[in-house]
Amino acid sequence: MLVPVPRPDPIQLPLPRPIGFVLGGGGTLGSVQVGMMRALLERGISPDLVVGTSIGAFNGAVLAADPGSAVETLLHFWANASRSDVLPLRGLRPLLHWRRTRQSLYPSDGAARGIRSVLGAYPRIEDLALPFGAVAVNARTGLAELLSDGPLESALLASSAIPAFFAPVSRAGNLYYDGGLGDAVPMGQAVAMGAKSLVVLDTTNPMVDLDRPSSIGEFAAFVTEVYSRQGVLRHLHDLADIPTLYPRSPATGIMSTFSLDHTDELLTSSYADTCTYLDQVLITG
Repeated sequence: MLVPVPRPDPIQLPLPRPIGFVLGGGGTLGSVQVGMMRALLERGISPDLVVGTSIGAFNGAVLAADPGSAVETLLHFWANASRSDVLPLRGLRPLLHWRRTRQSLYPSDGAARGIRSVLGAYPRIEDLALPFGAVAVNARTGLAELLSDGPLESALLASSAIPAFFAPVSRAGNLYYDGGLGDAVPMGQAVAMGAKSLVVLDTTNPMVDLDRPSSIGEFAAFVTEVYSRQGVLRHLHDLADIPTLYPRSPATGIMSTFSLDHTDELLTSSYADTCTYLDQVLITG
């Protein structure tokens, strides 16, 4: 006689509204957020406000623009994304671009075109369906700031302007760099916007050991991950009284911030892993 192994009771977690979706940075690993998003929305877990950093700001803006069509829009975007869209220069041309501009190795034209191709109908943050904020670091103060109004394109470019790779972005008289330098997974910013509970879409898994980086892309990912882990641990401590749903990313070790080699795999595995995670959680309100 076979005796079925009893399934453990699901963990009960209240998710009072407003629910804030928090989308962390991570370059091309941002594809995992689409799989997570799909699983969450299928279960009826939807945002009332959205905050994102770097690629998470882009994915988050698409979600805030139209939650009903966001997954389809992002699946199409990621399926057609290429490295050359964002980093168009090869060989010595990045060094020549640096010599000419003294600000960056690459122009941000490709990133701007990508933003406009998906979000061109939303020139301002206020045009989005849900409250939204993108996190960027003020180049003068070195502090992370929440950009929650004004031009959307410049906010997203500012939030993803990796120093040396891209020039800082000017907004309202200030220059801004990638928000991952100061707040890669901006949980506190979502609470400041009014969230009573959080759903965190982190591109990396802070529970696994890091690999030693062996390329420029992996080094950039390593630096981002170190900053991210420190910030996540701080937020989880400081916001311990805020109910938080935190599915784990399937991205392990170190993957290059600029490689799209694993996009299909990450889209599929992040969806499956998030479904499994949600099977173990009972949302009580």
